[in-house]
Amino acid sequence: MRPGRLFTLFLSGVLTCLFAGLAGPSAAASVERADELSRADHLAAALRRDPVYVTDHAPRSLPPDAAARIKASVARLGVPAYVAVTPTLGLGEQNPGDSLSLVALLRDRLGKDGVYVVVDPSGGHGEARQFGGSRRLPVDDAWWAAKFELAHDVSAPDMIGRFVEIALSGRARERRDHPGPRPESATRKALNADDRADRRADRIEKAAFGGGAALGGLPILGLLIARRVRRAKRSEGNVGRGRGKGRK
Repeated sequence: MRPGRLFTLFLSGVLTCLFAGLAGPSAAASVERADELSRADHLAAALRRDPVYVTDHAPRSLPPDAAARIKASVARLGVPAYVAVTPTLGLGEQNPGDSLSLVALLRDRLGKDGVYVVVDPSGGHGEARQFGGSRRLPVDDAWWAAKFELAHDVSAPDMIGRFVEIALSGRARERRDHPGPRPESATRKALNADDRADRRADRIEKAAFGGGAALGGLPILGLLIARRVRRAKRSEGNVGRGRGKGRK
């Protein structure tokens, strides 16, 4: 093969790999975007039937009365509310103003004003925004304050309940800016309990070992005392015999 043709084939291969690498992330992003749109359509259809949607794929993370509790909480807001409890993997809560967020997509699909909330079944991740309406609520401040005040693995109904309470408290911004110590998660509490149990077991084991050693030494101590007593008696006997010989 001529050198010129070999160079041409090599250059074509390099360019092909380069364009494939550039197109890869774009293609992946397109697939992810299509999934997000499909997910938004599915959730919007569910919210048209019931303004509170709770996934049935996380029974361990949600109490049986999750939907009823959430409905009772958001009813206190006094404005229309649409809540989707669903896994939030990939949800960009770090930028809640993003027009392509799941919350924004739901509002676009429903076309109704109100408070929109998407929250993970565990309650630790999610997003809340208000669209339109004559009565404005401090939704963003209340949402972040609730996140700061609760453990990261709190249930979705507890998260929604605290969010509503803060939104109506008149101190949402203050509570967001000055949160107290965050409670321990259930996992951390379990780990701490295991650590305490291990420490108790270790103390008991050491005490039992020390007590066993002490009890094991008692016979030896008794033998030593008895031996000393016998020696003392023999010494007294020898002294007595010596005194008797002296008198003779």
